[in-house]
Amino acid sequence: MSRRARELSSEQKAVVSTVRRIAKQRSRVSANYVSAILHARDEGVTYAAIAEAAGTSSQAVQEIVRRHKRKVESRPGSLGVAGDIAAISTEDVSQSKVGEQSSANPVA
Repeated sequence: MSRRARELSSEQKAVVSTVRRIAKQRSRVSANYVSAILHARDEGVTYAAIAEAAGTSSQAVQEIVRRHKRKVESRPGSLGVAGDIAAISTEDVSQSKVGEQSSANPVA
């Protein structure tokens, strides 16, 4: 069983509050970083150019795209770029199925 947390002093509470605030900022910055990389790739920017701008390797950029691209595309109900991507891919699938059905069952 876990032990009960002991009361924090006012100084400790202030330090914990600072940690919490900085962690939230870091989370927002990380999300913006990943979003900017994905947007750059969607616009056709090369991995090398993105890596140079970000001060990292093209392999790191490729890994970020690989890890996060699936998450963006797999959330059809979300807003923004993810919703746009899902809507486009859903329309493409629907149109290709309609084309397959009409060629498989010709009306003549």
